[in-house]
Amino acid sequence: MGPRSATVTAAREEAQATAADLETASLSLHAELAFDYFELRAADAQKRLLDDTVKAYTDALRLTTTRFEGGASPKSDVAQAQTQLDTTRVADTDLGVQRAQYEHAIAILVGKPPAEFSLAPLPLNLQTPIIPGGVFPRSFWSGGPDIAAVERRMAEANEQIGIARAAFLPHGGVERVRRFEGSSILNWLTWPSRLWAVGTSIVPDFV
Repeated sequence: MGPRSATVTAAREEAQATAADLETASLSLHAELAFDYFELRAADAQKRLLDDTVKAYTDALRLTTTRFEGGASPKSDVAQAQTQLDTTRVADTDLGVQRAQYEHAIAILVGKPPAEFSLAPLPLNLQTPIIPGGVFPRSFWSGGPDIAAVERRMAEANEQIGIARAAFLPHGGVERVRRFEGSSILNWLTWPSRLWAVGTSIVPDFV
């Protein structure tokens, strides 16, 4: 393969690697979108639980306060009930902020302004599917676009090595090297004497 053909092949490998990089970026964006969506729905489920807990703690605080005013409960019970209610309200507020962050991330991923995008609360009520064996063979994990990009760039690097080697060696140099490598080992033994003869022929007369 000549240098020009190797250059064309290297360019083709780079184009395929770039296409694989694009597929990898697209796959990453879709994975991030799915992750943010399920996290948002999980936050909806947690918020429903926290909302119910806030309501229950509010009723408990009201009952404890009534018992304290009637002399049936100490002041410490009222303080404990109030602390439980405040802590749950803070957690509920923080979860609302977290849900809004996931919602904004989804809006950006789908190409819409966060102010114009909203998802109604829908608690996640799904069970983890059972994946039978053999659904994801070993070839599935080795056939991803990121692996393909690495393979194409390795092939491109090999072509570049061939181009550099062709540029370094003179024309016909490979044939001469091969011809020398194919010569008999008996010929190698004669090279030291030949070099010695050449060396003595160039020694100046005044030495």
